[in-house]
Amino acid sequence: SRMSLRRGREAVVSTQSTGRTQSIPLFATLGKSESEMEEVLALYPDLDATSVWSLMTCDMRATCPCNDVAGEMSSATNRDIYRLYITHRSSLNFPALHAYDSIALFGYKDAMFAPQEVDVKFRSVLIDQLVRLTEDKNMGDDWGVFPGNSMILENSEEVERVSTDEPQKDICDKLRDMDLVKYGVQNK
Repeated sequence: SRMSLRRGREAVVSTQSTGRTQSIPLFATLGKSESEMEEVLALYPDLDATSVWSLMTCDMRATCPCNDVAGEMSSATNRDIYRLYITHRSSLNFPALHAYDSIALFGYKDAMFAPQEVDVKFRSVLIDQLVRLTEDKNMGDDWGVFPGNSMILENSEEVERVSTDEPQKDICDKLRDMDLVKYGVQNK
């Protein structure tokens, strides 16, 4: 038998021996709203399905919960919390490459690709940021504490940019309203 998925939350099962096709519901409902899939797709406009899935799962499972934890930690009076968010894409141009920052930090020699100029530049900026944090205890004049500031490492000429918003704030708010952030890594 063969199964394919339809957007309407059902599986279409075709059995070769009988030639019959049958639709069966996968879930009664995935969430609070029947239009949930369309709401999620609207968060990531003009992207292909692979990119939407990759970015949504990263936001749902990591970005949004990390914002929550950083926000909670920033209420401590004896610590400064700095938020680093990486949107930089490797030369492979994957929408999200988990562990890319670790690969860049520890070197590309055993990586799955040969680094290009954009990868080498990213590595240099990342190492400079970490040296400033660990050795100098100075994050620079522009990068203030969270939640007021976040450092974003991105694909741009400068690579680094300071934002006054939480990373993916609007998307995280919507995913939280849809009750999807609960599936993320919870470090509380």
